Amino acid sequence: MRGMSERERPRGPAELADVERALLGVLCVGLPPARAAGDDAFRVDCVTARVLGLLEGDGGRHLDGGRATAAFRERLRAAIAELAAAGVLADQPAGAPVAAGGVDPALALDVVAPDAHPAVLDRQLAQECMESLFGVKAVYPYLMERYAASGAVWRRLRAAGYGA
Repeated sequence: MRGMSERERPRGPAELADVERALLGVLCVGLPPARAAGDDAFRVDCVTARVLGLLEGDGGRHLDGGRATAAFRERLRAAIAELAAAGVLADQPAGAPVAAGGVDPALALDVVAPDAHPAVLDRQLAQECMESLFGVKAVYPYLMERYAASGAVWRRLRAAGYGA
């Protein structure tokens, strides 16, 4: 975050770095876990990399062969740590139990999968970030496609008993 101490919580998307805003907006879209979906196109790191690239004028800038680059993944880890320190996210390392009350019970998982994303603690800020991303002409079609595809995957997963 731009010059913020660990205790200060951002008041809006304008106070976030672009990677933080992209991450929070992507998390608010409601992507299914990529492993459960059977499709790496739902990986939060990949979607965030594409969105940030679109914000910067080149959608593939942070991707290599459809996967987020190592440099981008490191940048994303740093953004998650910053947002967690500010109380905006709760980082959930792979294999860690889901915190009680940390997720919607209808979507609860016993163990956080390696491609699972951090829990959003400041839903208002995440919603504002998502709305700000939808307002970007280059980002809107991609993010709406991911949103629509997520709905179809969630319906399929729930019909198969996922989260029951």
